[in-house]
Amino acid sequence: MKNNIDFFRKIPFIYLIVGPIWVFGTDYLLSVSDFSAELLFFLETVKGLLFVFITATLLFFLLKSLSHSKQIEEEKEKLTLLIDTMPDFVSFKDGEGKWLQLNKFGAQLFELENVDYQGKTDEEVAKYTDFYHDALIYCIDTDEEAWKEGKVSRCEEIIPLRDGSNKIFDTFKVPIFNKDGSRNALLVIGRDITDLKETESMLRQSEKMAVLGELAAGIAHEIRNPLTTIKGFMQMHQEKTIRIEDHIDVLVDEIDRINSICTELLLVAKPTDIIFSTKNINTIVKEVVQLLSTEVTLLNTQLNVIELNQFNAYCNDSQLKQVFINILKNALEAISTNGEITITLYDKNEDYFAVKFEDNGCGIEETRLERIGEPFYSVKEKGIGLGMTVSFRIIETHKGSIQITSQVDVGTSVEVLLPKLKV
Repeated sequence: MKNNIDFFRKIPFIYLIVGPIWVFGTDYLLSVSDFSAELLFFLETVKGLLFVFITATLLFFLLKSLSHSKQIEEEKEKLTLLIDTMPDFVSFKDGEGKWLQLNKFGAQLFELENVDYQGKTDEEVAKYTDFYHDALIYCIDTDEEAWKEGKVSRCEEIIPLRDGSNKIFDTFKVPIFNKDGSRNALLVIGRDITDLKETESMLRQSEKMAVLGELAAGIAHEIRNPLTTIKGFMQMHQEKTIRIEDHIDVLVDEIDRINSICTELLLVAKPTDIIFSTKNINTIVKEVVQLLSTEVTLLNTQLNVIELNQFNAYCNDSQLKQVFINILKNALEAISTNGEITITLYDKNEDYFAVKFEDNGCGIEETRLERIGEPFYSVKEKGIGLGMTVSFRIIETHKGSIQITSQVDVGTSVEVLLPKLKV
C-alpha cells in the first residue's frame, strides 16, 4: 500500500516529462510522414483524444490516491490522539531500536516534550536528559530481551522521579516481525501500578497486624488459664486454707502446660534449622505405632497398618514422627470405645505418595474443619490449638500437604502427601 501511494505521488513529475515528449514527438513524426491530408487529420485527432484520455486517467488515479492518502492521515491523527490520551506509557520503535512515536504521558515522564526523538535510538535520546540517562540506556537491554523471546513479554520496571520517589510500571513489550523473520517494530506499553503496589503493601501490613493481634490474644488466653489456677492455689496457701504440698502435682501440671504452649509457639514463630536425609517412611510409621502401642491397647482401640508399597523420602524423620504422633493422638482422643484406626501408605500420583490416617471417632463439623491449622484453634476441649499448626508447617517445609475430610459420628481421614524421592 505504501509503495502504491509513493508511485502515485510521482505521477505529476512523470507527466511533466512524458507529456512534452509525447506532444513534440508525435508532432514531429506526423510532420515528416507522407500521409494524405485526411489520414493525417485523423491521426492528429486520435493523438489528441488519446492524450486527453491518458491525462484524465492519470488525474483520476492521482486524485484517488490523494483522497486515500488523506484518509490515512486522518486515521493516523485519530490513532495518535487516542494514544496521547491514554494514561499509560506507549512507545513505538522500529526494528533497529529507533523511536517512531511516543505518547504525551511518556514524553512527560522522561522529560522529552521538546526533544525531536523520532529516528533516534535510546542511546541518542539519553543524551538529552541527564536524570533519565541510565533509565533509557537500561531500555536497550530489556528491549533486546523482548526481541530474543520473540513474543509478548511482561516485567515490572521502576522509574525514578526527581522528587526522590519512584514509579512502578507493569510493562508489556510486543515485538513485531516481518514475514521473513526480520525485526519490524517494537510496541512498549507501561501501566503505572505504583498506587496498586502501595495498597498491596498496606494490606499485607494490615494482615500482619491482624495475625499478630490474634496471636497475642491466643497466647494471653492459653497462658492465663494455668496462671489463674497457680495463683489461686498460692492465695489459698497464704490464707492457710490449704497446704501447698498437697497440690504440688496440680501446680506442676499447670506449669508444664505453660511450658508446652511456649515450646509449640516457638516452633511456629521461629522453626529451628532441620537436617534432611533419605529415610524410609514405612519404618518411621512403624516406629510411631510402636511408641503409641501401649496407649492404643489401654483405650481398647484396634490399629491397622496397610503398606501397599515401600516409600523413601528426603525428610527429617524426627519432624515427621512429630506430625504422625500428633495425628494419631488426635484420632485416639476422637474415639470413645472400641475404636479403629487404619494407617495406609499408597501411591497418590507420579509425584507424591500418601500416608492416610482414618478413624471411626466422633468426627468434626464442617464449619470447624475449615479452621483446623489456625493458631490457637482447637476442636478439643483442652486443646492448645498449636499441634496441627506445627504439623502443617512441618509438612509444608517437606514440600507436601495435609488434606482432612470428616463426617460427624462417622470419622475423620487425614491424608499426608509427601513428594517421592527422585531417582
